[in-house]
Amino acid sequence: MTKIRTFFYVIGICCLVFFSFIKKDKPTLFLVGDSTVSGGWGRFMHQYIDTNQVSITNRAVSGTSSRTYYTGVIHDQSLARYGMWANVMKDIKKGDYVLIQFGHNDDSPVIDTLRARGSLPGIGGDSTIINNHFSSKKETVHTYGWYLNQMVKEVKKKGAFAIICSPIPKDKWKDGKIIRADERYGKWSQEVAHNAKTYFIHLNHLIADKFDLEGETKVASYFTADHVHPNYAGSIFMAKIVADGIQNNKELTLHQYLKK
Repeated sequence: MTKIRTFFYVIGICCLVFFSFIKKDKPTLFLVGDSTVSGGWGRFMHQYIDTNQVSITNRAVSGTSSRTYYTGVIHDQSLARYGMWANVMKDIKKGDYVLIQFGHNDDSPVIDTLRARGSLPGIGGDSTIINNHFSSKKETVHTYGWYLNQMVKEVKKKGAFAIICSPIPKDKWKDGKIIRADERYGKWSQEVAHNAKTYFIHLNHLIADKFDLEGETKVASYFTADHVHPNYAGSIFMAKIVADGIQNNKELTLHQYLKK
């Protein structure tokens, strides 16, 4: 009897040791947004996030708005090779993080023959029905805030964490100050985050504060000629500010995975 007990005791210890070496799936940080994320700060988040503990997947797509990213109906189907929102939802698991930034392309025509990517302004329940020639179907177009709110709800339903970022500022100045998105997408993104009780990084303000200190000449060196898209240096600069925004939000558990 003693030998049997000893045998099972040894087996138990071996099992504990074995399972202690089995690593749990590490969480994934999904980056969702437009070109200012895909080819901008999203490229450099690995410099600030410990990828030994968190995987980073940049699912942002150039040319998208909150609307086209959510619906997957876009003027150039080659841009939809990763499936956009539908595939993020397919791949996401409990405990993951989704960092969302839209706004630059939402202020475009709701219907035209070029891109048809605009969303309605605001965060309310307004909608309009159009004939979308890219899908050859009728489409109900909603407000910018409606699309963001849908994303947040679906992320939460998966047991993951949604983080909304206000869109980065453009290299546009007035009276020696960078122009902020206080009355439109910066404001609306913050309102959606507040109403949906999810995390928010006021990236527009955080970056604008830094730009005001650096001045027009220095800030111009962070952008391409269009004054909208950050170049290599600007993208690294902004990625650091995203990381700072994560660090300063102590309720957001993602901050524990930042590099020391």
